[in-house]
Amino acid sequence: MANTLSPELLAQIFAQNSNDPFLTLVTLSHETFAEDIRLVNNSKDVTSRGNVFSAFPMKIRLPVDDGETARDFSIEFDNASLELIEEIRSVTNKINVKLEMILASIPDDVQMAFDDLVIAGVTYSAQRITAKIMLDSFLNVEMTSEKYTPSNFPGVF
Repeated sequence: MANTLSPELLAQIFAQNSNDPFLTLVTLSHETFAEDIRLVNNSKDVTSRGNVFSAFPMKIRLPVDDGETARDFSIEFDNASLELIEEIRSVTNKINVKLEMILASIPDDVQMAFDDLVIAGVTYSAQRITAKIMLDSFLNVEMTSEKYTPSNFPGVF
């Protein structure tokens, strides 16, 4: 999905004061979940494209963009209700994450989307759940069954 900013978002960005919040929709999905978990960093539920995103207190800590460090980031969820941690603790492999940014006034118009993300690790306490989010990197997947060793490919070495 192209991340082309709408004229409405650009108007809010360049305005002296903005009265239209920029919200983040978070979708957590896994084959063992009864249904996807949809959350929004808002005080009220938001319906976007027919899906209801539940209001849930969270902070997104975006990655440092210095060109050298890994492009991972974290999301901190409040652990006030134990429902989210119960779902997360029931999973032993990757949970898929989709982030979408919208304006509250036009929730069906996704301004930016990131959907090849996975939860790489979770830490939690009585107050907070911190999920480390990473791009599901295709560079870490083996593409061939051959290993480039001196015995298999002597001319390479």
